[in-house]
Amino acid sequence: MKKFIGSKAFYREVLAIVLPIMLQQGITTFVGLLDNIMVGNLNENAIGGVAAANQIMFIVTICFIGGLAGPGIFIAQYFGAKDENALKQAFRAKVILAALVTIISMGILFIFKEPMIQAFAKNDPGSEGVYNQAVITYGVQYLTIMAFSLPVLAVIQLYASTFREIRETKVPMIAGIIAVLVNLVFNYLLIFGNLGFPKLEVEGAAIATVISRVVETSILLFVAYKNKMVFAQGIFSHFHIERKRFILMVKKTLPLLANELLWSSSVLVIMLAYAQRGTSVYAAFAISSAVSNLFFIVFGALATGISVMVGNELGANQIELAKENARKLLALTIMVCIVFGVLLAIIAPFAPYLYNVSDQVRTMATQFMWVVASLMWIFAFNAGIFFVLRAGGMVVLTFLFDSTFAWLVAVPLAVILSIYTSLPILLVYIIVEGVSLIKGLIGVQYVKAGKWARNLAHHENAN
Repeated sequence: MKKFIGSKAFYREVLAIVLPIMLQQGITTFVGLLDNIMVGNLNENAIGGVAAANQIMFIVTICFIGGLAGPGIFIAQYFGAKDENALKQAFRAKVILAALVTIISMGILFIFKEPMIQAFAKNDPGSEGVYNQAVITYGVQYLTIMAFSLPVLAVIQLYASTFREIRETKVPMIAGIIAVLVNLVFNYLLIFGNLGFPKLEVEGAAIATVISRVVETSILLFVAYKNKMVFAQGIFSHFHIERKRFILMVKKTLPLLANELLWSSSVLVIMLAYAQRGTSVYAAFAISSAVSNLFFIVFGALATGISVMVGNELGANQIELAKENARKLLALTIMVCIVFGVLLAIIAPFAPYLYNVSDQVRTMATQFMWVVASLMWIFAFNAGIFFVLRAGGMVVLTFLFDSTFAWLVAVPLAVILSIYTSLPILLVYIIVEGVSLIKGLIGVQYVKAGKWARNLAHHENAN
């Protein structure tokens, strides 16, 4: 049992990395929840439209994360190895990949935004018409504005992720906190037209988000260049990446990008399958997701901590220490998320009353949250395994573990059970989410094998 428990110094190091991330994500998610509640006070159609748009934006955000993750692995290890020149080249690779993801995503959103929203807008059984036109209108309004903000989102992802990879977690935390407070203020002003501002409803929510992102970007850039952070110095005046190194980073990036794209699209397809049960079901899922995300911050922060700590140790060639700390971090993740799951279960019956929805929607949202609460520890454990494997550059293995499992198991279950059976939606949800237990059993074998524990700098030089 001792091998799963760390020293006081170990937990202090974990807290120093994780706490700023958790605080930032917590405030961001809480304000996002308030944003969701504000929109939810308009009507159920507004909730459905914005939720559909955000589901699409979720895929775009995940593509940024996946596209930047390959060079990010190298930045964490180069930082551990104190190789500044190689670190700068990895950051330049990030710039290129961020630009590509931005251009492709903007093109897709502007061309296909309406049919993508329509896929989530199926009417409740017995309603007039196949699709809910109000949901489509709200969703398209919101998504159009968000599409214009993608270059700003790209810069945020580029700089914030790099700050974390070099253990400067407080900078993106402060920038994120200020940004979400700005978002909250402009939501209040623009959604409802308070203090003389125009009443723009869902468009106001989107504009508020864009304003907050501009503020966040400005802070990150100001700190990076004023403090002469190592990754930002001379990046554009001498934009050089060694061919061999760039090819290696791209080889690591492509499976990660493909994985994130396939995994996020699997989430989209699963939600689409659920949405075929009607607008009320999808509204209940939107409420459940908004509240549950407030509790997901803990394993998101712990997963980032795993990526940074294990990656830095591998880069410093502390292989056995990396393995030891990976075990301890995974154990910590499980214990913490059991506690957070209990807290979510307690508030689940009360949270839906913050929304202007029917009792049926409230009941379903509560039940969905109880399912999430009971499985939160396994969701967190699986995320931790993913980041352990990724820290050592085992990108093909993460692809098999994550997106392949989703498409071969979870997606077919969701589609078949939601569309082709009359099983209650709650039972369908339990079955689809419950297969994560199988995924965890598979993942723990990968971690125990230890093949992921590799120093990429040594591996790079050997080729």
